[in-house]
Amino acid sequence: MRLRRLATWTAVAALLIGLAVVSPAVAGEKYKGFERGEALITPQELKGLMDAKDSKLVLIGVVKGGLTGSFTRGHIPGAYSVWRPDYTEEDGEPYPFGGMMMLPGDFQKFARSLGIDNDSKVVIYDEKYDATRLWWGFYLYGKTDVRILDGGYEGWKAAGYDTEMGTGADRDEKAGNFVAKARTSQMVSSMDDVWRAKTDDTVQLWDTREPDEWSGEKLKKGAFRKGRIPWATFLSWKDFRKKVNDATPTEFKTADEIKQVIAENGIDMNKDQVFYCQSGVRTTTHIFALYLMGWDMNRLHNYDGSWIEWSYFDKNPVEVDPGA
Repeated sequence: MRLRRLATWTAVAALLIGLAVVSPAVAGEKYKGFERGEALITPQELKGLMDAKDSKLVLIGVVKGGLTGSFTRGHIPGAYSVWRPDYTEEDGEPYPFGGMMMLPGDFQKFARSLGIDNDSKVVIYDEKYDATRLWWGFYLYGKTDVRILDGGYEGWKAAGYDTEMGTGADRDEKAGNFVAKARTSQMVSSMDDVWRAKTDDTVQLWDTREPDEWSGEKLKKGAFRKGRIPWATFLSWKDFRKKVNDATPTEFKTADEIKQVIAENGIDMNKDQVFYCQSGVRTTTHIFALYLMGWDMNRLHNYDGSWIEWSYFDKNPVEVDPGA
């Protein structure tokens, strides 16, 4: 009997220790000091949900699949594989270029095919910077409780957890009942908003790409001209993240570190922030980081068309400076 009681108490103690590890909020602490730290999830916490076989958990890897994609060679067990064409519009109507976020009806179909209900616990991970783009899409259409795996796939592997090969979970268009709400219009910027940033000192415009795109040395596939918007300020997506195992920076910096980035670059929370990149993907790293800090989402604007749209129209000026 004493041995049975000892085993029971040992199991309880292990459970409590596990909860303390995966849920820092139980001690009254906010994850990494963020005002909205719950929007991130640690590998340990995700593993706990998976081990508990939480029926509401939907895990999405925004990683290219198929025969040549890295998802097929290795991913978190039970994850769905999705990639940009799954949730963005194709070239043509309603846009003359690709990469724009799907309209509500199509996004709803996409989410339901992943088994997502309105109350699903959606967790998204990536291998680079795509997870926040999909998070932004869900937020845009009303599901504001989606979480990002801090550290992404590299963080999961660094924690020592198992991976699997293959195509991942199968989709079913009738699997979920998620209902997409009308777009939160303040979250999406247009070319008019970019022009406004030229003369309106209540708006700040940021280029979130790589230095060689900013300077005009490199033209990425999909864009029509090299260069940058002349009145933008450069602020790389990498400034808000750090590397895991010397790989791509997939882990978010702490709140104190991001405060330093904000101060050094003069990002003013009392102004409207407009972000652009190639196609509205890297921009969402900035938006998510500032959201974690507690900033108002209605003042964090993703120029969804980004450089692809801006460079498409000849009337829009560009600046090229290979030495920048």
